Amino acid sequence: MVKIAVTNYGDYDAWQRHALITVEDGTTAVQIHALTETVDIDVGERDLDIINLLNLGQIPKHGSIGLTTVTFEGYCKEAGTTVAGTATGYWDLFAEKPAKDASDPIAVSISNVLTRYRVSILWTNDGAATTASGAVTSGATYFGMRFVIADCYCTAHKESFTDGVLKTTLTFKGVAFNASASARIKMESIDATASALAALASYVPDTTPW
Repeated sequence: MVKIAVTNYGDYDAWQRHALITVEDGTTAVQIHALTETVDIDVGERDLDIINLLNLGQIPKHGSIGLTTVTFEGYCKEAGTTVAGTATGYWDLFAEKPAKDASDPIAVSISNVLTRYRVSILWTNDGAATTASGAVTSGATYFGMRFVIADCYCTAHKESFTDGVLKTTLTFKGVAFNASASARIKMESIDATASALAALASYVPDTTPW
């Protein structure tokens, strides 16, 4: 295995300390990594059941892939974000859509509007990369690994102040395929080659996942 080049992020034999996170709805993209401490990705299982036969044989019964859940824990400074770019809060993502209120003070009421999102998470030692949906430069020292889930929904926004620090937990859930059986989850990587890891295409819900 080619070793990841040492960077100020601390990478060497494994991705450490640093990641980029982009959340977008097809109109507005926000970067939430400056607020976020932890990332958890729980891809749905390919469930399996058993059909027991009278001769004591068994047939494996294949189920569909379950829901994928992506969870972020972070420290929000505001009730949302007023413009595209660096996020200052998570609430608007859950309540309706990113940058719902373009003014300050921010006031975002809960809504029954269900927004479809693309969530991208990029680990890279390319210092020129600033968004999770952007490119990783080609070259012998650049590495990158990206997880993407498209057409997912923000399903939970939980806050805790039990230890004297306001922490927010933000959850996204989505399916593995759309109604046409086209994938809505993917992972990709680049391993120090002459080819770049290309930027994702502009997100169009239900039409262009990446």
